[in-house]
Amino acid sequence: TGMARKRSRNNDGARGTGSPAGFSRRDGLAALALCLLVGVSYVPAIRLGFVWDDVVITTLKAVRDWSGIWDLWLAPGSAYRQGAVGEDHYWPLLYTTFWLEHKLWGFAPAGYHAVNVALHFINTALLWRLLLRLQVRGAWWIAAVFAVHPLHVEAVTWVIARKDLLSALFYLAAFTTWLRFAEAPRPGRYVMTLALFAAGMLCKTIVVTFPAALVIWHWWKQDRVTGADLLRLLPFFLVGLILAGVDMAIYQKVNMSFDYTLAERTLIAAHSFWFYVWKLLWPAHLALLYARWDIDVTDALAWGTVAAAVGVFTALWFLRHRIGRGPLACALFFALTLSPVLGFVDYGYMNVSFVADRYQYLAGIGVLTLLIGGAAWGVDKLPGAAKMAMAGVAGAVLLLLGAATWIQSSVYQDDLTLFSHSAAINPESWAAHHYAGKEFFKQRRDREAEHHFRRSLELRPRDEDSRQHRNALQNIGETQRRRGQYEEALESYRAALEIDPRYALAHAAMGGVLFELRRYAEAATALGRSLSLGLDAPLTGSVHVFLGQALQELGRRQAAATHFARAMALDRSHQGVVDRLAASRFHQKRYRQALDLYRALAGVDPDNALNHSNMGACLYNLGRLDEALRSFQTALALKPDLAMARTGLEQVRRRLRPGRP
Repeated sequence: TGMARKRSRNNDGARGTGSPAGFSRRDGLAALALCLLVGVSYVPAIRLGFVWDDVVITTLKAVRDWSGIWDLWLAPGSAYRQGAVGEDHYWPLLYTTFWLEHKLWGFAPAGYHAVNVALHFINTALLWRLLLRLQVRGAWWIAAVFAVHPLHVEAVTWVIARKDLLSALFYLAAFTTWLRFAEAPRPGRYVMTLALFAAGMLCKTIVVTFPAALVIWHWWKQDRVTGADLLRLLPFFLVGLILAGVDMAIYQKVNMSFDYTLAERTLIAAHSFWFYVWKLLWPAHLALLYARWDIDVTDALAWGTVAAAVGVFTALWFLRHRIGRGPLACALFFALTLSPVLGFVDYGYMNVSFVADRYQYLAGIGVLTLLIGGAAWGVDKLPGAAKMAMAGVAGAVLLLLGAATWIQSSVYQDDLTLFSHSAAINPESWAAHHYAGKEFFKQRRDREAEHHFRRSLELRPRDEDSRQHRNALQNIGETQRRRGQYEEALESYRAALEIDPRYALAHAAMGGVLFELRRYAEAATALGRSLSLGLDAPLTGSVHVFLGQALQELGRRQAAATHFARAMALDRSHQGVVDRLAASRFHQKRYRQALDLYRALAGVDPDNALNHSNMGACLYNLGRLDEALRSFQTALALKPDLAMARTGLEQVRRRLRPGRP
């Protein structure tokens, strides 16, 4: 067909039967070279940590617990989500690998990264052997470029992107097994192919296109697809449909949908198609998050991308008798394998970007095979010296790609590096700025955080995602509060509440700032409102403490004590906060407020002698000597050697019985 010839040996040693000629010493050296290419290019990956969605792995109880393995397979409704963190897919085989690794080396990132790099090498080797079996010229060179192409860094160095690596492994293994079945039909090979395909689907649903890819292969091989071919492939389509249906049923629970028209989705698909082609040819300015482009169905230039794609496929169809079916088969494979993520079907990542490097991990094989295989076919026609020169050029290209992969890998060092890099590469990406802002905020680099949050607001219309606007304004307010810009912070919180009046977090934050401004009545109102709307559990106790302080300042001591008690009942860690606050009130000689706080502490921990002694000290200074006496006596009953309680008791007795020793 121009890229393969029957009854001939290509430059990689493939025989005319379609089967590789065993595994020679030369093959071993070729495999070792591929291993070195992968290993050296991804040396930085072993030193990387977890980033972004890797938190799913380290958070899920089903990954951490020994019994979680059953939940991963049998209880997808609960196993894959824990609070706000979760995976809304049914990919149990993928998470089984994470579960197993946790049992081997816990959550040490190096182990997970090493497994990802190993999987990438296995995929590279599988691809090489598959291309040999297909008699594709330049099979080793195609695999070598696949090994070091920087567009694959995202799939390899991002731990949770193992879904792309593992699904690709089963996909390539299934394809190879199908070729063996086609050469010598045996039931075991058929069942094995079906099992490998199902395994790939249980790692990532994107491999659902596998049966259609086999249809392309049958057409490429014999210029037609017979009814028998389709009948044998029917179970694959059914398995793909069932497993994809299960996954989609779970995924639809997140209710992620976009109201793009068919025309808009066509423009998204065409732009994405050429984006991936260009990045494969010129892998520069790679990032985790790319800016979403504007979609305008009235833009003639945008429709030009559609026309160009249609034109390429049409030209390859009409030229198939002159250049062979191979080029069209490669292009069809590329488009088909990308089709689930081209925008015709809604998926969550479309909210932040229409494209992602990892999506073309498998699909890119089509373009690489077309270009490198075609180049190898042309080089074969050159004289010996020219061939050596071209081999040198190809080696230099591999070195450049490997160096680019090394550099790109370091971008995944941590979240701050990852998102600030994305924002720098794609300054028009609202998502890159949003996540960069969050990471700078965590590092308390507030001015940089505010800059990125404001930029994300500028780039995304409020009516497209009001919740994102609300959260960004809230975060801006927090950066201003930490810099002491209280009035500016209040304005930011109010802007967030204009979008969502029931946003409990903004009410709580506003209450905290108002308290700092000593506007206690307003603070109490805002804090009380936040509690009535419902806050996340970790924040509720802190708000009760703040509200208690505001009420104390307003002289509402009983109500204040109630909130202090509720704070400690929710989380015993607040005992330390209340204790320090009580000590502060005591040193300020605000004995009534200190007494209320110590009573709240004693209510939570009645056997704490120190609390009773401190209550006695407050009562003593308030002149309530009889009550002070009882408090010191209770403290000593609980802890007879408590010196401060014994001293306090003696002082009370001297005042109750003046003049007596």
